[in-house]
Amino acid sequence: MLIRMVRDWPVVSFVVLTFAITWIVFIPFYQAGGEAIAWFTFGPFVAAIVISAILGGWPKVRALLASVAKWRVPPVWYLVAIGMPVAVQLLAIWLNPLFGSAPPNWANVPAIAEIAVMVALLLVFSGPLGEEPGWRGFALPALLGERAALNASLVLGMIWTAWHLPLVLLNDYSISSALHVMAAAVVFTWLYQNSAGSVLPAILMHASHQNSVRFLGRVFEGSDAVQHQWIGLILWLAFAVAIVAIYGTSSFRRSEATAVTG
Repeated sequence: MLIRMVRDWPVVSFVVLTFAITWIVFIPFYQAGGEAIAWFTFGPFVAAIVISAILGGWPKVRALLASVAKWRVPPVWYLVAIGMPVAVQLLAIWLNPLFGSAPPNWANVPAIAEIAVMVALLLVFSGPLGEEPGWRGFALPALLGERAALNASLVLGMIWTAWHLPLVLLNDYSISSALHVMAAAVVFTWLYQNSAGSVLPAILMHASHQNSVRFLGRVFEGSDAVQHQWIGLILWLAFAVAIVAIYGTSSFRRSEATAVTG
């Protein structure tokens, strides 16, 4: 019965298992006040492996892992994955004083050597590696098999948004955060579709966005930081709208040469 349900409803089964794993493992993280390794972020990855194994055994799991390690992607998409979030953050920093904030205090940004070490750790233990194989490696291809790219992005965006809800308990999730996730879902689908089905650029974009906000965002404090956050959100929303306007709603691709296969 369980196996039949998974095969008939693979995405639903993945979502249920992801939420169950994540929210159970979130409990000790919450009890530690957020001062612990965020093992709960591996919920999507673990669920993707389990559901893939049920659907197709080792070949299906191997295909999932191969999509994560697939590095032969047009170089421009690595540049987009790493550079776009940083560029958006810097643009938001430049715009913020134009709307009345204090000038950015760059002294609050840690030294590059410190940032580099933290980025490497957070890449593994703070979401990118634990989430993206599930969201973009398993759920997105399944949704794209049945829906247009925009529809698939919005559905996955709502799932991704709900997945973050336990962070509300730590005052680490807000309305702007939820809207940001929805916009990012569109951008990440566009990136995935033009990266020949590789999850690696999505992992890098996730890390780039997360860490550019974490470190560059320190240049503002108080209400200025809140305003900066909203400006960043508006820029991400504008980028998502531009993708739809330029590429349409169907595939977010200009050429079938990079079409997702398999």
